[in-house]
Amino acid sequence: MILVIGSLFLAAVLINQLREIPLTGRLYRQPLALLLFSGYSLSILPALPPADWCIIAASFLLSFGLGLIQGRYTPLVNHNGAWYLSGSVMAVLVWFLSIPIRYALKYASVHFLSLAPSLNGSSSFVIYFIFMAGFLLGRYTMLLFRYPALVKKAGQNEQRIKKMEEAR
Repeated sequence: MILVIGSLFLAAVLINQLREIPLTGRLYRQPLALLLFSGYSLSILPALPPADWCIIAASFLLSFGLGLIQGRYTPLVNHNGAWYLSGSVMAVLVWFLSIPIRYALKYASVHFLSLAPSLNGSSSFVIYFIFMAGFLLGRYTMLLFRYPALVKKAGQNEQRIKKMEEAR
């Protein structure tokens, strides 16, 4: 049963990585919301040892770098005057590459650096949220470098998409 659910989840992620996403301000709000929620969660936890802060920082930096690579291979397309981020096979490959990197980071921190993280069990979601936020921030940062007028286009695009949806 777990294999079926895992396969369905993987298929959903794959389809999500390949579909076109409207270029809106929501894309930039998602990683910031993840970071804010992670920061809040970290503030209510007991004091974290330096090992956890090292893992959090390394996780964010690695995911940001992977996001930069994914953003480099994310094309922008225009449909009826509205801009969309298009998925690509390279973006999917970078996303799949991030999975073993997360496990390698955890393995290296425990076995080679002898760091004993206390963010495990129910609080381990914080590291995943920070990893996802770094990945998304890296992707959108690279898009901003590639298309400097993107922020202006995002606001105009959001209005254009709303008008297109209202016309339906």
